[in-house]
This record gives sequence, C-alpha cells and structure tokens, in this order.
Amino acid sequence: MRLMDSYDIPEALVADPRSPAFEKFLWNWFGNPLALSRRELDITFLKDLTPEELSTARELVRRNLPLKHTQLFDGAAALRDVEALPILKRMLGEETSLSWRLTISGALWRIDRDPVFIGCLEEAKFLEPSVFQWVHLFQVLWLDDERVVDFLVDLLDQKDRMARAAVLRLLNELESGQRMWVPAEKMPHQPADYRRLRNDPVFRAHMVEAIHRWNAESRNGR
Repeated sequence: MRLMDSYDIPEALVADPRSPAFEKFLWNWFGNPLALSRRELDITFLKDLTPEELSTARELVRRNLPLKHTQLFDGAAALRDVEALPILKRMLGEETSLSWRLTISGALWRIDRDPVFIGCLEEAKFLEPSVFQWVHLFQVLWLDDERVVDFLVDLLDQKDRMARAAVLRLLNELESGQRMWVPAEKMPHQPADYRRLRNDPVFRAHMVEAIHRWNAESRNGR
C-alpha cells in the first residue's frame, strides 16, 4: 500500500500484520482520502479496529492534524480522540477563517461537546456568500435537538439563493424522511410553511425525531 508522502507516518506504527479494517483506515485517511472528504465513504468499519489499532489510528491522525486537512478533523471526531482536544483548541485559537473554525470546532463538539462550536455556527449565519450549502449545513445537525429546527428556519432568510435552496431541501428531507430530487420551488413545503410551523409543538417533535434518526443512521461522519 502506498500512502501519500505529505503525511507523517512512522513505519513502526503501521508495520504488518494489519487487519482489513486498519488497512482500510490507512488507505482512506492517508492514501486516497477523496471519498472520505466528499462524505461518500461508509466509515463504520472503524468499529472493527482492535484496541491497539484504535490507539495507533488516533495517534496517526493526531500527529498530522497540523496539516489542516478536513479528513483529519473528521478522523479525530470519528475516533473520539480526547487526546486531540488540546491540539484542536490551539489550532482553533490560531485560525482566522470562519469556515475552518467551523470545521475545527465541529470536531471539538463531536468529541467533547465544546460550546465554541455553537458560537461559530451563530457567527457563520452572517457570512456572505453563505457557507451553509453542503458540508457546513450538515454540521448543524450535530446539535441533535430543537436548536437545529430554529437554526435551519433562520437560514431560510439568507440572501444566498443557492444556500436557501439547500436549507429548504434539507428541511423537506428531514420532515418527509425522503430524498428530494425536485427544484426548490417544487418542494412540498416552502420557506413560509416552515416559518409558520417552527413553533408548532407537534412539528418540532417530529423534526427532532427525524434529526435523531438522521444522526443515528449516518455512516459517513456527516
């Protein structure tokens, strides 16, 4: 297996023999991370890592975090590496890009429920053009409670047309439990519907249940 030269991977940490799960980890994080970065990879194989492999995987991700590659932050979160927290906090304190701050604070939230993530989300509401079109939009779901409903409905007021359409699609998909393959203007519920429904207890309960289900069924770290 040939891994990318840009990563710091001591040979002693990846010496044979390796399990299929660990080989898959190495390849998708340090060989060809394209599917992982696109959120197209089923990462549930990480559950098959032995305790020793899990420790090694965490160390490899941790030592490469300064390279600031998206899949490394996702890896620290997916592996629940509490030893990565000081590194992540230091990187967050040095970061000026709000998009990167969302990525780093998202990892902090998923590992340790650090509320700095909520602050970054709120700050990002006012960015133009919007960052809530794909990856950062799905990060909102990590809040995993009623705050998601309010945040998404608030995002329907963005000036960015494409971002509004992405938010509307996500709300409709959560509510219906089905993928939406139609243009935004033809979706069952429109922004006015969600603004009207946002304080309805039955609607909120239904949406929170859908959010819980979405997160529970996620297989790609989204």
